Formats: sequence, C-alpha cells, structure tokens
Amino acid sequence: MRAKTRALGQHFLADRHVLGRIIFASALGKDETACEAGAGNGVLTEELCKRAGRVISYEVDRGLYENARSLGFENLQLVNADLFKVKAAEFDVFVSNLPYSRSRDAMQWLATMRFQRAIVTVQREFADKISARPGDENYRAISAICSYCFKIERLFAVGKDAFNPPPKVESEVLRLVPVHTITPEAVKKVNGLFSQRNKKATKVAARMGVQVDFGDRRVDQLEPEEIMRMAA
Repeated sequence: MRAKTRALGQHFLADRHVLGRIIFASALGKDETACEAGAGNGVLTEELCKRAGRVISYEVDRGLYENARSLGFENLQLVNADLFKVKAAEFDVFVSNLPYSRSRDAMQWLATMRFQRAIVTVQREFADKISARPGDENYRAISAICSYCFKIERLFAVGKDAFNPPPKVESEVLRLVPVHTITPEAVKKVNGLFSQRNKKATKVAARMGVQVDFGDRRVDQLEPEEIMRMAA
C-alpha cells in the first residue's frame, strides 16, 4: 500500500455482505446523484454506478484515481481532487467508506451542504463522539455540529476483517439525514468555542459580543442549539 494511502488511514472494504448492506441502506434511485469521497479500490463505486443515475467520485490519490478509470461506467464522473477542499457538484446522496483520518473533515463539510441523506462508514469511537451529549466526556465541537445538523442513525457494526488491510479498530455504518445547514464560518466559530470548552459560557459569549446568560454552565455543557446561537 502506498505511503500516502496509509497516511490517509484508508482501509479498503473487502466484505461483499457488508457492501450489500451499505448499498441497501443508501436506497439509491435512478433519478438520484450519488457522491463518494474516495473511490479506493472501486468496489463501492461500481455498485453505486449500477443503481444511481449519476455518480461523482472524488479520489485524491493519483494511482487509485487511474485504477478507478477502468470501471468504464458512462454515469461515473471521476475527479482527482480532495472533495473537502474543492467546490463540489450538487448531489442527492453521499455514500462513502471514509478514511478514518478524514471523518471529521467529512462531517464538517456535510454540515454545510444540501443533500437528502448520507450513508457513511466511520470508526466506532468517532460514532460515539458525534453522538455525545452536553456534559459527556466525549462532547466536542464535532458533537455539537453533528447533533444540530443531522438526524443520526447508527445502522450496524462492521468488524475489522471486513477491510483490507484490517484496521486496528471497529467501524460503524451511519445514516445521516440533514436537519439544519450551517456556514463554513459557523463551523470555524464552533471549533473556536470548544477551544475554551471548560470556561464559563456566559463570559466566552460576552467576549464574542453575544449578550446571553448561561448561568454557571461551561461551553461543553451547552446544548447544540445554544452553541449555534453563539456561532451564528
């Protein structure tokens, strides 16, 4: 495996049963456009092309991009770029086995996009983090962003042996349905707020020019809606 691919934390899905469950969960229709981050070994890309009207797959690794070009589907648009750093084409459904190192980037990006649903495979620890609630040890900026922006459904667990090479951690497949969309600027502000997560929220808000009384609660004890009010 390429050093670059290892650096991205990419483990390629090899279990056809798990693949089938992901495709079933995506419920793609011929009138829909699917977006994928990372064509990888092409197994997911191929199944998306069989079911969606159009598939746009972004692959940052040049070698993997060239390999994916051999798939030969007329409804497939391959882009050799980092999806989370370019202006993306419009899409209906996001389906991706995310490199673990890019899960946070993907969620923050999805929070700013308009789409119908997303089916994503992430590290189980990350699934726990984005599901955390105010006051939990795992409650972070990404928790507040995801709780506010998505209805999150944890569909099923995926074992290590489903990937090649096997990762050191367990994975989960999630369904995200957008509830709110926020701006990239709001994402930055939320991350900035959580850099002061243990400080009194009222004082942090005042320094931001927001006059609101949160009592004695710290930033990491605020509800996602309250966090977003400060970041607006």
